[in-house]
Amino acid sequence: MLSHQSIYSLMIKNISDESVRENGYDLRICGDKYYEVTGEIIIPDKKASLKEHQFKDYAEMEPLKTYLFETCEEIEMPNDTAGLMTLRSTLARNGFLTPPTVIDAGYKGKITIALTSLNKAKIKKESRVIHLIFIKLDKPTEMLYNGSYQGGKII
Repeated sequence: MLSHQSIYSLMIKNISDESVRENGYDLRICGDKYYEVTGEIIIPDKKASLKEHQFKDYAEMEPLKTYLFETCEEIEMPNDTAGLMTLRSTLARNGFLTPPTVIDAGYKGKITIALTSLNKAKIKKESRVIHLIFIKLDKPTEMLYNGSYQGGKII
């Protein structure tokens, strides 16, 4: 796991000093839009439909619905580092849920954050919502991420 000193050496665009933590980085939500996940989903054949919302000062969230946000930051993950995204404990204590997610070595771009609230909620733009932990691999990988979400694709 990387310390705050090592995090500054990683490729994070739009880095916020406030977001650099003792052993991780707090990702913030940004963008002009956010998306509500809707419709019938059949994995792997049919992905969710998305209802677009304008993201002004706050995102308004209905109970038990999942929303997708893009990060303020852009990540360029080195070939010897992976990331593990977890929900910040402040949000967990207030009834939010997010799936733990791995960011693979070689990923480049903004990150899509899936966030569900158990209650009706508003969340302010540029709020720190995800704690990203960086983990050094035992050696640089030769198999870099080259998946469909490269660059920050929403879904």
